[in-house]
Amino acid sequence: MVERFTGLTLKALACALPAQTRDLTEFEARFGKEKVERFREVVGIHRYHEAPLETKTSDLAVAAAENLFASGTVQREEIDALLFITQTPDAIAPATSALLQARLHLPERLLALDINQGCAGFLTGLLTAAHLLASPTIRNVLVLGGDTLTRCVDQTDPATAMLFGDAGFAAIFGRDSQADTWHIANGVSSSEAITIPHGKPFAMSGTEVFNFTITKVPEQIQAVLQAANLSAENLDWLLLHQANAFIVRQVARMCRLPEEKVPCRIANRGNTSVASLPLLLCDLKAEGISGKQRVVLSAFGVGLTWVTVALTLDFDVCQPPLLLP
Repeated sequence: MVERFTGLTLKALACALPAQTRDLTEFEARFGKEKVERFREVVGIHRYHEAPLETKTSDLAVAAAENLFASGTVQREEIDALLFITQTPDAIAPATSALLQARLHLPERLLALDINQGCAGFLTGLLTAAHLLASPTIRNVLVLGGDTLTRCVDQTDPATAMLFGDAGFAAIFGRDSQADTWHIANGVSSSEAITIPHGKPFAMSGTEVFNFTITKVPEQIQAVLQAANLSAENLDWLLLHQANAFIVRQVARMCRLPEEKVPCRIANRGNTSVASLPLLLCDLKAEGISGKQRVVLSAFGVGLTWVTVALTLDFDVCQPPLLLP
């Protein structure tokens, strides 16, 4: 089912990255040069940003949020709901969103919620914000998120040790009576193909995840394109979760879209999980993309969950990625 929402917009978007980077050549002594070079060729990652151990996921999100408030697009007192989306919260309890209310000096009347979600998290947040904004008491929803998965992986597993990068984001969703209709579809198919068990490292069944991605995701994208009356000719961008370069190319091919409309910017970022799509948007803005563009966003991963959105997005609301010292 494709849901339709009218009168909504993305008002502002910012991302934050730890300044520290790690080059995949550092893994050659552990896994061998040939295996690392093959991984780099297929997955497309050359290096990624890695947060120091003292940096929490919320620190990355807060830096991005402060960047938004400094721009003056929306004032703190105008935020009515806060969603924090992550697989790596600051603690089991209390909810990190409750702590963020105080750190960001937001109103005490705020609705604050944590959402345990990974790669599809940004679009899950968008969908949740769309439902919240249906209430007349909600004017603006601040969606924060990020992950620090580099400290959760098994450093002896070449399939995951070199895959992830750390990042955070902040987005503000609100109303705009002149905005085009959003078309949104979501799905969930219960699976433990991607897990972070208590006390154990991140684990993934790559084959199951790949098969899920190349079947469920293109189907959903096609359904949303049809509902939004979009085609390869009148669509500006298909922006996919940056899982890996091979998957991005395969989904583009199955959707019969030229690769130039399906950008991949994973080489210097790694798979940044929930921050992947926000970071892609900010990277494209930094590369010179501007103004209103007709886009389809699609994200997929842990759960297994997948969400696709068609909307007109103003790239001028995106800020270049911020590097934290």
